[in-house]
Amino acid sequence: MTLKPWRVTASRIVLADRWIRLRADSCVAPSGDVVDPFYVLEYRDWVHVVALTDDDRLVMNRQYRHGAGEVHLELPGGVMDAEDADAIAAGRREFREETGHGAREFRHVVSLRPNPATHTNRLHTVLALGAAPAGAQSFDNGEEIAVELIPVAEVLRIIREGAVQQSTHVASLLLALAAAGRIAF
Repeated sequence: MTLKPWRVTASRIVLADRWIRLRADSCVAPSGDVVDPFYVLEYRDWVHVVALTDDDRLVMNRQYRHGAGEVHLELPGGVMDAEDADAIAAGRREFREETGHGAREFRHVVSLRPNPATHTNRLHTVLALGAAPAGAQSFDNGEEIAVELIPVAEVLRIIREGAVQQSTHVASLLLALAAAGRIAF
């Protein structure tokens, strides 16, 4: 069976601001079924940084997440800005802003789609090696971040225990740690 994409017969923007655009598409499936409206969230691409120190610790953030109404343990990262040349530049910038750290080496690991059913964006995972303090944190409006250094030997345990709640952060962690040779699949 060869699957084909839906045909979009009309599209309109329902909401647009600096963070998100909500689009309503009128679609026709290959079967002829009409799907109207189908809502699509147009986000800018995101970046996660999996940063390892020379003494084999992972640099992580603890911060409040309003959608969940909870404080979460997460990877540093965020939305790619238009000025960012690529995912590595965005990762380097976000890592420095959120943690006050730099790193000796940054490299791209993988690009994934957080939710291709309804989101247009990609999530880029960047591995940072030789992470170390490099200055003060620089927060965006509403951000308050506590930096934590987690021994790499404990990462799989804290993932299994649910300490990292965001599924895309778990995927980035596992793929980047494998790329760094710290875990094997």
